[in-house]
Amino acid sequence: MTVAIGLLAVLVAVVAQMSILPAFSIFGVQPGLVIVLLVAWMAVRGRRETLVLIPAAGFVLGLLDSQPLGLAMLALAPLTVMTDIRERHFVESDLLAGVVLVAVATLVYEATILVSLAVRDEQPDWLASVLDVLVPVTIANTLLLLPVYGVIRLASVDVRRRPAF
Repeated sequence: MTVAIGLLAVLVAVVAQMSILPAFSIFGVQPGLVIVLLVAWMAVRGRRETLVLIPAAGFVLGLLDSQPLGLAMLALAPLTVMTDIRERHFVESDLLAGVVLVAVATLVYEATILVSLAVRDEQPDWLASVLDVLVPVTIANTLLLLPVYGVIRLASVDVRRRPAF
């Protein structure tokens, strides 16, 4: 897979997240398909491609989301640091690293959105936000990571190196 396919996947994920996913909820929240896609891509494909996809996803998400322009890019920025953590291979399993990274990325993303609400004097209810949004969306994204990781992993297999049987 190339970066072009990744950019197309990010575009499809953003459009799906804005148009289709609001009709579905897991634990009463909408999962963050874009975060899940970026972390799964990072776990399977590595740092180089993901560093191109993160700002592109933030830009497209910022254009289509109802949040202020640039907030999505700011909220996705910590993923660039997480690419370094993934490259260090603290654990052998890319899937286990992906599970941990999607949980951390979701918490950071949603916390950034909450802090931006507080900065804009909208006074979020912090306890309710943590219990009703942060925890359920983290669990939902972690569960969504499994099929997305599987699809990217299957699509990344080099057919020429695979045994015939």
